Amino acid sequence: MDGSHSVNTQKYDDSSVDVAVVGGSLAGCAIAIHLSKMGYRVAVFEKKVMAEQSYKKLCTHFVQPHTVPLLAGLGLDHLCEPAWSVATKAVFITPGGVVETPGSDYDPEQPGSYALNLERRILDPAIRAAAQRQGVEYIEGTSVESLEEDDSGWTLDTRSRNGSQLYRARMVVGADGHRSRLARLLGNPTESRPNERAALFGYFTGIEAPEGNRSIFVMNDRDLACTYPLIDGRTELVLFAEKSRVESWHGPEGRLQEFLKYFDGLDQAPSVANAVPESPLLGYSDYPSQLRQPVLGSVPFVGDAALSLDPMSGVGCGFALLSADLLARSLADRSLGGASFREAMDDYRQRFESTVLPHVEGICGDSLVDKDQASRKRMFETICESQELSQKYLALTGRMVLPEEFQRAFMRGLMTRGVGAVRK
Repeated sequence: MDGSHSVNTQKYDDSSVDVAVVGGSLAGCAIAIHLSKMGYRVAVFEKKVMAEQSYKKLCTHFVQPHTVPLLAGLGLDHLCEPAWSVATKAVFITPGGVVETPGSDYDPEQPGSYALNLERRILDPAIRAAAQRQGVEYIEGTSVESLEEDDSGWTLDTRSRNGSQLYRARMVVGADGHRSRLARLLGNPTESRPNERAALFGYFTGIEAPEGNRSIFVMNDRDLACTYPLIDGRTELVLFAEKSRVESWHGPEGRLQEFLKYFDGLDQAPSVANAVPESPLLGYSDYPSQLRQPVLGSVPFVGDAALSLDPMSGVGCGFALLSADLLARSLADRSLGGASFREAMDDYRQRFESTVLPHVEGICGDSLVDKDQASRKRMFETICESQELSQKYLALTGRMVLPEEFQRAFMRGLMTRGVGAVRK
C-alpha cells in the first residue's frame, strides 16, 4: 500500500518500533498504552506540538457509563475521584415527560454504572502522561507525510521542524481524528452524513448543580439543551440547535445574552439567573458525521479516524476508548505478522461492526431536525410511562445496550400500552 510517494531513497533512522500510532489524542494514546502493556515498543506520532496542559477544546466532556470501566486499564482510574471529575447520570426532559430512574446507577444490577463529567483539560494531559509512564515514545510536532508497506512492515516518512526522518514499524494504527490524513494517504474512503444542528457551549459559575449532580438534557422543539455539573462548582452549558437559530445571534456579547436567555426560558433546567461566564462561548456550525472502514488492508483505525459522530450523541470520548480497547482485545495473544495478524484484523473489524456500528443509524437520524414531532411525543410518552423502558432508554443513550435491545423492549411497551387502552 503506497502513500503519496516512495521514501526508499533516504536513510532509515537507527531506531525502529513495533507499532507506529498516527495521532496522539485519546484513541491513539489508549491503544498505545494497551500495546505497550503487551510488550511492544510503541511510538505515537502527533502532528501538533503539545504543551503540558494542551487539550481538545470542542468537547462536552460527558464520558458515557460504558466507558468508565475502561479508564482503569489505562492507569486512569484515579480520574473517577471527585477531585478530578463529577459522577453523574442523565435526566431527559422530553416532549412526552421526564425520563429518569431512581438511584445513581444507570443499571441497578451494575453498581457503579455511572457517567462522568470529565473535562478534556484533565483527561488529555492525563492520558498522555499515562502513555509515557508506560514507556510509549510520544513524538510530537511530527507529521506522517507518506508511508510504504513491504514484506517486513512499514516505512514512515515524517516531517518536523527538525526536518525529515524515516521510521520503521511492523504495524501502523490510524488514530489521527475525523480529518484523518492517514485515511487519505491510504485511500480509506469517508462516508459523510449530514448534521443539521450547530452547537454553542460555555463554562459558568453561579449555577446550582441539580440534585445528585444529574446532567440535564432538555429536548426543546428540535433543539437539545444540556447542563453538565463540573468540578469546583462550575457548569458547562451546551446547546445543539437548528443552525438558523444560532446564526441569528450576532456578536460575542449578543450571542452570550441570547444563549443565556434561551436556557433561562427552559422548564426544569437549572436556573442561570446568577450565571457568570468563565470565557467566551465556543462552538461550531457544521460538523457532519463521518464513517470509515475500521480496517483498510493491514491498518486498523480507531477513534474519530474510524467513526466521528454528531457530538450531540456524546459518544466521542467513549467510542475513542472503546475502539482502542476492541483493537487491543483482538491483538491479544496474536502476533503482528502473518496469518495471526490477519486474524486479529478480521476480529477487530467484527468487534467494531457488532459493538459500535449498530448505534450509527439512530445517532445520524437524531442529527436531522425535520422529524415528525407528534410521533416523537408519542414515543416518549410510552417510554416515560414504563420504568423498564425508561431504564432501557438511559442504557441506550449510555451505550450500555444495543439499539436492537431497546427496540424490542419498546415494542413490548407499545403492545402493553395498546392493550391497556383497549381495556379502558
